[in-house]
Amino acid sequence: MHRDVTFREAAAADRPVIEALLTAAGLPLDGVQAHLPGFVLAFRGEQGAGVAGIERHGVHGLLRSVAVRADQRGQGTGQALTSEMIRRAREAGLERLVLLTTTADGFYSRFGFSCLAREDLPPCVFASPGLQGACPASAVVMQLTLNAGVSR
Repeated sequence: MHRDVTFREAAAADRPVIEALLTAAGLPLDGVQAHLPGFVLAFRGEQGAGVAGIERHGVHGLLRSVAVRADQRGQGTGQALTSEMIRRAREAGLERLVLLTTTADGFYSRFGFSCLAREDLPPCVFASPGLQGACPASAVVMQLTLNAGVSR
């Protein structure tokens, strides 16, 4: 479906690029350095097109910082990134992936994410900087159960 998008795990040298993509998308930078090993860059050919990250909190993951360069939007890069991050979360054995969004709940629902009350989040995820002030209180919390047998 998105054969022209490739992925590479982020390295320390990629941090300025990641932060520039997040800043341009209006997304918070809190926790980027601490969770850099969970970030992935998307490319179309040799050109960097987007970024996404997963903060791992035990068996739960926080999908964060999904951002696509403005000139790359509308070409399936966000879909490819989201699918890749879900695949990586499953492969890593995570049981649940959660996210916060102020504008893209319809987008994420296409991947099977459903709304969740903040108070129903696992305490280890609730402690994330993304949930402790970096993301507005108006953000919608969503979850995706990744592996069978996991309670919501």
